[in-house]
Amino acid sequence: MTSEIAGSRVVAAVTTATDRQFLEASQRALTRAAADLASFCEHVEHNEPNSIESAASAGDHLREIASQLSYRFEVSLAAIYAARLRDVEEKSLLRYDPAAEGDISLAGTDALMHVGTWKELQIGQIMHDRQFHPDVFGMSKVDQIRHYTFHVTKLAGLMVDAIEKEDWEAFRKERLADIAIFGVKIATVCNVELPCTTVDVQQVESSG
Repeated sequence: MTSEIAGSRVVAAVTTATDRQFLEASQRALTRAAADLASFCEHVEHNEPNSIESAASAGDHLREIASQLSYRFEVSLAAIYAARLRDVEEKSLLRYDPAAEGDISLAGTDALMHVGTWKELQIGQIMHDRQFHPDVFGMSKVDQIRHYTFHVTKLAGLMVDAIEKEDWEAFRKERLADIAIFGVKIATVCNVELPCTTVDVQQVESSG
């Protein structure tokens, strides 16, 4: 299964909206993505008819939300994504590689050194998760989606706080990348191969 970035849920066309209106629209889209994931998990729990495409679609929307927010506020999504993984890896005890006599191994950081496409992000994220999140990486796919649902729901709440407290800058620095990260993680667990398209919308427009 392959995927392109979805293009309808975030109000991407609202170029005349104020920043607050845009953030509120993005937060609603983030909440809907969390609800879609929760609905998928609930149907699985009750052994009800369900489709993995509904969870994969939520991942599409997460990547779209992150893309539109980064474009709106002129942030390189690829750069903050790589920086977020590097921050996690540098703080983790799992950075030490026993096979290399204690040398430091930063799998995701190394893989994303010159990242530019969604597929490259996906590959780097897999390498990062295998080394730094073995507890979640080893879960069943359904349990992984359930775990990611917790994270996405938390992000939706944190975005509400950022809007209400007018502290978007802190959210942008600490959490914007996470929206894209879970969009990528969900694609992987749903067996969706991301496209070799440029992550940063600004780069596409400036070269067009």
